[in-house]
Amino acid sequence: MTIRCDWHIHSQHSPCGKPGTPLALVCDQARRCGLTDFGITDHLNDRKSEPALRRCRQEYDALADRKGFHFGVEVGCLRLRDLEVNDSLGESGSVGGVQEGGPENGLTLYLPPELLDELKVEYIIGGAHLPLGATMERDAVIRSYHRQNLFLAAHPLVDVVAHPWRWMGHWQDEKGRYLTLPWFDDFRVIPRSMHDEFAAAAVEHGTAVEINAHACLLNPDYPEGFRAQYREYLAGLKERGVRFSLGSDSHGPGYTGRIVELEPDLREIGIAQDDLWRPAPVNTFNPAAGR
Repeated sequence: MTIRCDWHIHSQHSPCGKPGTPLALVCDQARRCGLTDFGITDHLNDRKSEPALRRCRQEYDALADRKGFHFGVEVGCLRLRDLEVNDSLGESGSVGGVQEGGPENGLTLYLPPELLDELKVEYIIGGAHLPLGATMERDAVIRSYHRQNLFLAAHPLVDVVAHPWRWMGHWQDEKGRYLTLPWFDDFRVIPRSMHDEFAAAAVEHGTAVEINAHACLLNPDYPEGFRAQYREYLAGLKERGVRFSLGSDSHGPGYTGRIVELEPDLREIGIAQDDLWRPAPVNTFNPAAGR
């Protein structure tokens, strides 16, 4: 299958984006890679991230040619406790580190309806980025990430669950690699029942699941055998009727174009164009209507 889309790209305005990634360059390089549809998805997690998103939207609106180029956002799971802490800190506050301790329940997202309307957000991808409240222990982290994936799959405003089972920030070796915990020595330590439950939630709520290049399949910090096991996981989701979204998770500089390197993986899994999600053809986001 020839890859023509990429729904997970970061700009130079994103906290994790790199300088030298103007949107005009993203457009040009994405099209040179053969893409016809793609979207920018900078992070929205708190009030601190709002000014950068506004700058990104201004740059997007100023583009001379936006054909096939869409405007989305990426959100990460938070707890109600985290929103309360951020509110107390004001616009400068941001709870974003590895958050051990505290309650594991009360999951939420930072999605002010008026901001989504102001930014004319076309779609939302959401991912588990932190083991919220869980101890740094394998089973606890697995349960936390599964809980977050289920929450995202069922959320009425989330269109795509980003990079399921992506991991970073703990259990690295001296070279920055993840070779054992939490699931890299054997991805099958995650119970099959969790995959079943997640797939059922995604199908029930019409939520797509992202096939991510940089963060998952092509991640150089993951062990060699992970890619094959992750393909096996994606193939299982496909058997359960899940739709997929393609995302490079490109952070620049420029646009990496590595999404096209997933074509062999898609062929092996058996994914066709009909299995892929794309945003609804709208110009503005209506929070009341959800997706």
